[in-house]
Amino acid sequence: MSPSWKESHGHLPATIDPIQLAARGARLTGTLPLKSMPRLAQTCLDGSGDVFVDLSFERGEGEKVLLMRGTLRVSLRATCQRCLEGMDLRIEASPWLLLLRPEEGRDRLDDEADILVTDKPLSLSALVEDELLLALPMVPTHELSECPGKVYVRKEMGDGRQQTDGEKKNPFAVLDRLKKTK
Repeated sequence: MSPSWKESHGHLPATIDPIQLAARGARLTGTLPLKSMPRLAQTCLDGSGDVFVDLSFERGEGEKVLLMRGTLRVSLRATCQRCLEGMDLRIEASPWLLLLRPEEGRDRLDDEADILVTDKPLSLSALVEDELLLALPMVPTHELSECPGKVYVRKEMGDGRQQTDGEKKNPFAVLDRLKKTK
């Protein structure tokens, strides 16, 4: 086994064969450019930066159980969907995949396991991109206390109570107040 497959720091291969890596007990650690992941880069205001990758490929319990697990991290600049201002978004994914070849039976496996079926080399950046897209929040927003748009979330009502956008405003509230003053 070559040392570059056992422990790779910095430069990561463009394609990998996860089943071979798991059979060897390899570990890949390094960075990939965000610009090599076009779908993830579309969610960013700035497509520059790097994705930190730390993946371990190993044998699990059993003779044909091969696993891929690890950590993926990226910090990117995204648009807050509450205020439409730029925000820093940190995404972290912890993939844990069972690796299978197409001919291996999937009926013997737990329904809850995430499975990667492959019989050929895969693009490492596409695999990392898929995992990060799954970890991406559906609606990225600032924390409410930090959001410049928080002034629009809470509106002052005429009677001094706070109204959130989720509450319905009574269209006859003004008439009710007029009626009470007479």
